Amino acid sequence: ELCREEHPQAVVSTQSTGDARKAHQQAPQVLFSYGEAPRELAGVKGVLSGDNVGFVTFVLFPRHTNQANRENTINLIHQFRTYLHYHIKCSKAYLHQRMRSKTSSFLKVLNRAKPEAMTDKDKKFGNRG
Repeated sequence: ELCREEHPQAVVSTQSTGDARKAHQQAPQVLFSYGEAPRELAGVKGVLSGDNVGFVTFVLFPRHTNQANRENTINLIHQFRTYLHYHIKCSKAYLHQRMRSKTSSFLKVLNRAKPEAMTDKDKKFGNRG
């Protein structure tokens, strides 16, 4: 289950998984639908829908389920949820690190913009900055 704030990261992560297929032609196609269940689940009782629900579909071919590849395919699909959560947490950490860095640089700019305090010597000779 994802928080509402994590949905954009989930969408980007699953889209990048789909884009990675271009580099690896043997990989199964990964489809992500947001808010609406895939057609394969039409008529199934208890399927959630709405703004807070996303569905991941893996398109498997006989080459993915043959005797030689079946166990690896099952393991990879089984680990997909963990993989997705890991990448969501990494992207959130990256964004937070970037925000902290930007905030730090903005604070440096603000601190440089502070006027210097006038010393007694400046007051005596009429130097105002």
